[in-house]
Amino acid sequence: MSTAINSRLLRPERDTFMLLLKWIVALFVPVAVFTFLWSGESMANNVLLGMFAPQSTNFTIATVIQAAIFLVVFYATIIATAGYMVAADSGRRSIFALWMDILVFVMVPLLLIFYANNLLLGLAYTVIVWGLYFFVRGRVLKLIRYTPPPPLAGLKMIGDEQRVVIRQRAMLGGFWFATVLALVWLIVDVSYFVVGSFVAAPVAFLVWIVLRTLLLPVAGYYLGQVGGWMALRHVLTPQTNGDQVVSKQGLLAGLSTSRAREEVKDLVPNDQPLRSTGAQRFFLVILVALVLFYPVIDPLLFGSGTAGRLDGYGDAGYYVILALGLNIVVGFAGLLDLGYVAFFAIGAYSWALVGSQQFSAITGFVIHNPQVWAALFWPMLLGAALIAAFWGVVLGIPTLRLRGDYLAIVTLGFGEIIPIVFQEMDKYTNGVNGIPGVYSPKLCLPFTSACVDWSVVTPTPYYYLILALIALLIFVNIRLRDSRLGRAWVAIREDEIAASSSGINLVNTKLLAFGAGAFFSGVAGVYHAAKLGTISPDAFSSQDSIIYLAMVVIGGLGSIPGVIVGAFVVYAINLFILSQLDTLASDPTSGWHSVLLVIQHVIPSFTFGNIRNLIFGTILVTVMIFRPEGLIPSARRRRELHRAETETAEEGALDVIPGAPGFESEVRVE
Repeated sequence: MSTAINSRLLRPERDTFMLLLKWIVALFVPVAVFTFLWSGESMANNVLLGMFAPQSTNFTIATVIQAAIFLVVFYATIIATAGYMVAADSGRRSIFALWMDILVFVMVPLLLIFYANNLLLGLAYTVIVWGLYFFVRGRVLKLIRYTPPPPLAGLKMIGDEQRVVIRQRAMLGGFWFATVLALVWLIVDVSYFVVGSFVAAPVAFLVWIVLRTLLLPVAGYYLGQVGGWMALRHVLTPQTNGDQVVSKQGLLAGLSTSRAREEVKDLVPNDQPLRSTGAQRFFLVILVALVLFYPVIDPLLFGSGTAGRLDGYGDAGYYVILALGLNIVVGFAGLLDLGYVAFFAIGAYSWALVGSQQFSAITGFVIHNPQVWAALFWPMLLGAALIAAFWGVVLGIPTLRLRGDYLAIVTLGFGEIIPIVFQEMDKYTNGVNGIPGVYSPKLCLPFTSACVDWSVVTPTPYYYLILALIALLIFVNIRLRDSRLGRAWVAIREDEIAASSSGINLVNTKLLAFGAGAFFSGVAGVYHAAKLGTISPDAFSSQDSIIYLAMVVIGGLGSIPGVIVGAFVVYAINLFILSQLDTLASDPTSGWHSVLLVIQHVIPSFTFGNIRNLIFGTILVTVMIFRPEGLIPSARRRRELHRAETETAEEGALDVIPGAPGFESEVRVE
């Protein structure tokens, strides 16, 4: 099928031209930094060499294929995003305001990750920079007495003609972004050819450069339509309810300012389409591709040391699982649990007692083939989680009548008791010496002799294992949150008396919260024991429970994306930055070295390790003062802490006159 490029495509109207300029510059600059200054073009060249000249590269065909898929998904999604942004932008926000957002929220993370040469370390630096930015911006807005525009000011109904305009803008955005990318990429490649970098390149490589330049604009035209389709899914259209036309605009007018702002941010056209649900869908595609193919692209992005980085990400993964589980207890149900580390220890010891020679010492049953025994890891994932859930219910039974501080003290005591019990059970757990030689998982392909290598020096299987566990438990977490049980947890958190009066069984609901949270912790414990290969009681302390609680609070109570981000942030700051400050300060080329010398002039024996907890505590206090709702709070939590003083009450079903437009839609009569 041929594509007819009409005059409107080549000569857009002035308003559309300004939107194109606004978004092409905003999206092209970070893409150009990644492609030409970092590793994007190098990755693409290695993929091409692996296809056309395999003898010229050390990458296997599997690595080449995975890297190629990532690059295709990445650039295709960016082009579709360009089309969506041009289509979804209302044009009311200034170009420079958008470019400032791109600078702070895209360029700063990109440059810091490039500078740190480590993904988690760069993101931890980014969080610190963002914190300073939000603090300064908040003070400036308060100083100038800035008032945000009313959320419904730019809201309008979209008819058939305007839908056509949105679709055309999306095609223009995708086409011109891809065209600019193709031309700049061609200029860069031609400059390399002129200086002699491509002299020995195969002919197929040069043919690909020409094909890429021709195909990118065509791909941009069609990918822009994908962006337009996403934008049209979020437009505001009249809805017919019986014989009446129900206007969602009228329904939104009855909401409070906070609720209206939350609803409007996802509609098209939008003042800030970067924050809309449509944009988040595209960002999620890039994130999923990055996570799935990260072991392959890590050496292309950061060079040597991939095994160590993947090992660290595996450790960060079980922190995420712990945060998701504790979020059920604290975030959903509002039950303050300071002994969560106990269930982590129970899960770890459950697998260690079964998946090691300690099982033979206890039962007398000799394991003749340890490899066969290691296959029990998979059923023990569920078994150990159920054991931890059982003890979670046991903990919950004596705490049913307790709330707040009293509940926290009891759970704290439980968290102190369990490690001591494992330490004193010398006959079964080896006491303070712990249990060494815990088996790694065993996984072989059916009907073949091919097995996955789970050794310590190959962290890739553990990376994908923790990735699969996180994905599964996120799905379970979402289903629990949206279920009747999840709504009962939230009701108990808000008001126990009102929840009980509504018919909610407080006993069962609380016990299920403790059990579900402990289940997640048990899964993390099994993974931790298998990956570490040894378990000892001193690895589980009450201080760890405080760290886990900090993940949930910093991320955002009750927010699943928030606690995931909180887990990574706390892990990166506490175990990457703070634990390595002395190492960084010992490097004369590091800026921390100068800071250390200045401090040691005043305190000769000073080391950063001595004040590690002080720094971490200061960070926690700062976050709670200036961001009490967390980094990514739930909508309910955000409204509670940032409700406008002049905000009126929402108009509910009883405020709409029966028979008036919108009444049946409001009360959901079907």
